[in-house]
Amino acid sequence: MTSRPSIRSRAPKAGSAITHRVMVANYGDNLKPECLLRSALARERFSFRINRRPIPEVRCKADLVFTRARVCVFVDGCFWHGCQRHFSCPRSNSDWWLEKILATRSRDRRQTAQLRSRGWKVLRFWEHEVKNKPAYVVSAIANAVRSKRARSTSSKSEVAHPPLELPNPLHRAVHLEHHVFAEVHR
Repeated sequence: MTSRPSIRSRAPKAGSAITHRVMVANYGDNLKPECLLRSALARERFSFRINRRPIPEVRCKADLVFTRARVCVFVDGCFWHGCQRHFSCPRSNSDWWLEKILATRSRDRRQTAQLRSRGWKVLRFWEHEVKNKPAYVVSAIANAVRSKRARSTSSKSEVAHPPLELPNPLHRAVHLEHHVFAEVHR
């Protein structure tokens, strides 16, 4: 049985030079929501590592890592992670985009489970939460870090935002998610 090429290798060409420049410029480090969150936490005198793997054996980089407390924070972009409120599937190449977003969400769940199983508390926030409610996000992180520091043993971790129903047009793909995920990772 032949394996299917990765989703990245099957990425469609940009429809225009402008679209190409926009997509190339979207690099995942030091984005505004992450910088805003880091500044707010620094004002509260928290020390953390940025864009680091919480543990070497799990292949993912967290936006913020509190190593002593074993807490890691991810700021999920509304477009790239399929936020229910803000994601709108592009009209061109929509099948590819649906597959990409579903694969990203599956990867997020898998990485979260791997970190949790190794005793880490994983907090995930939507980009719009960091922008619109920074005090809430900082408070949630501060509580998690302080409670993990206070306890010497680790307990079950929680995700900061609950899993959300995917919006239309992703809604039709929710039922196919397992199928799409299996095809992507064959």
